[in-house]
Amino acid sequence: MISLDNVTKSYGARTLIEDATLTLGPGERVGIVGPNGAGKSTLLSLILGREQPDRGAIRRSKGLTLGHLPQAILTTPEATVLETSTRPSGRLADILGDLERLPAEIDGATTDAEREALSTRLADAHTAFSEAGGHDRESRARRILAGLGFRPGEEERRLGTFSGGYVMRAELARLLVDLPDVLLLDEPTNHLDLESVLWLQGFLVQARSTLLIISHDRAFLDATVGSIVEVDRRQLTRYAGTYEDYVRERAARRSQLEAAAKAQDRRIKQTERFIERFRAKNTKATQVQSRIKALAKEQRIEIHSESARVKLRFPQPERTSDVALRLEAVSFGYADEPVYDGLDFRLERGEKTVLVGPNGAGKSTLLKLLGGVLEPTAGERELGLRATIGYYSQHRHDLLALDKTVLENARAAAPDQTETVVRTLLGSFLFRGDDVFKPVSVLSGGEKSRLALARILLAPPSVLLMDEPTTHLDIPSVDALIQALEDFEGSLCFVSHDVHFIRRLARRVVRIEPGRVTDYPGDWAYYVWKHGQEVAGGEAPAAARSSSGDGVPVGERSGRGRRAEKRAAAEARAERTRRTGPLRAELTTLESEIEGLEAEKARLESQLAAPETYENPDFDVASAQRRHAEIQADLTARMDRWVEVQDALETAESDLSD
Repeated sequence: MISLDNVTKSYGARTLIEDATLTLGPGERVGIVGPNGAGKSTLLSLILGREQPDRGAIRRSKGLTLGHLPQAILTTPEATVLETSTRPSGRLADILGDLERLPAEIDGATTDAEREALSTRLADAHTAFSEAGGHDRESRARRILAGLGFRPGEEERRLGTFSGGYVMRAELARLLVDLPDVLLLDEPTNHLDLESVLWLQGFLVQARSTLLIISHDRAFLDATVGSIVEVDRRQLTRYAGTYEDYVRERAARRSQLEAAAKAQDRRIKQTERFIERFRAKNTKATQVQSRIKALAKEQRIEIHSESARVKLRFPQPERTSDVALRLEAVSFGYADEPVYDGLDFRLERGEKTVLVGPNGAGKSTLLKLLGGVLEPTAGERELGLRATIGYYSQHRHDLLALDKTVLENARAAAPDQTETVVRTLLGSFLFRGDDVFKPVSVLSGGEKSRLALARILLAPPSVLLMDEPTTHLDIPSVDALIQALEDFEGSLCFVSHDVHFIRRLARRVVRIEPGRVTDYPGDWAYYVWKHGQEVAGGEAPAAARSSSGDGVPVGERSGRGRRAEKRAAAEARAERTRRTGPLRAELTTLESEIEGLEAEKARLESQLAAPETYENPDFDVASAQRRHAEIQADLTARMDRWVEVQDALETAESDLSD
């Protein structure tokens, strides 16, 4: 279907992908992961044909249709949401072109034969349009737009009246309406809320298209893909299974590589010792030269250091009263549209609460009311004793001065801190050296998110309010944030579309719907079960259930795979131990004996070389000389045996590797 053969792509002196090989078959579901800037989006551009490789070849099946959702989209402000989502592309655009053009050509035909041929083409176009689902495109688009968070009636509004996140949703809807043969999605969940992410997850599980998904949402990847391609250090490495399987396998491979590197280092040192000991012996000249040549040809195993990661730790706040923050009988609305009327809400000390619910229900509004960003039209907001607020907006530009530098933004959050303290903290967020002098306006989304987090740590609060904190953060940064928030002893209230993030942190779920707030005093699993009972007669909603796309639940399939892998690994270890264990043990014994004999030989030689030895009547020179000869014979025998065992071990290692 699609294949990359030894593809290399560079930009100037920087090579992003080198000698990469990858094959994608029909219906495969592939997640693409790797550090920011490693070349993930470039890989999609190469597959799409928008970028050409410097070397190698990319092959696509004839007639293959591809759809792409990039991270950023140029808006079409004059089109409505519905017009955008039903805008045809690829094969369907060609069919519609025929349907519009052919009637006029039939009317202008000058012969019966020409008219008949054109009529046949028009009939074929109508058939193709029907087979492509052209007649129900609008109804399909409306269902998809609803799933992606557009409220009834909004599909008729012009796209230019919506935020950039909703423009992305409309473009995503267009791709899902068409469902091309290959769907390439670059961070599709970044601009979605939780409900829309779960809906999209369920939709993609059922889709028949080949999927390539770049995402920092590990739960989304676990639910939608069957293999992972890692883009790192110019290489593409494919791993079977979900993201969690990839994490385990990658760690296992690195552990094996480190073990192999240690074994290689030990073997090289042994060979160097052999060369050094026997270099001057004519009887060992052939073996010495053989090992010198082998050493020169040895390809050293390289262990790359892990990419730099964000280091996060929230300072523990001062202890607050039992209720850290309270809203009493609060009302609020926008213009003539009420959002809350008489709302009572409270956050207790140390509580970790997630706000969930449909788009537009008021989750971000509630966070802003709690944070004092919005003033209620009625009711009261009350801070607990010694409670301080830290508010983290999903719109990072609300928190940052775009015309100022990274350092200036950080120092503004903590004017009493020295520049050294501030720069040290920024360094833990990967702003190092001259990076701190960059203007915020040129930072990527991930960099802005890291800077906003750094500002909070410079003035640590006891109540932390976070709106979509994982957006634009890569997976290692999300993991670091989770760890820091797990250890945070203050109160946390957040909105997130990342199920993994919610699952790890939330111990209370509050569902917000228009005119209704429902408290679920438990974790994410409890919420899914309880809410599922309420809306589906005891069964959790389909969108909230993870599936591998082949009907096998992810956890079940992963469990079977892990058991098979463990059995295979155990059998391989047993065979390796059986074949190499005795040889390694004998080598260790021989080396210990050789070292002991060499030490004794050196001691005797020192004594025999000293004049005072011969003046000592108690020293038996003849016995010492006999012992020296015995040691030399023993050393020769043991070194010969060491060579034999080493050769046998190398042969066994080679056989096992093959």
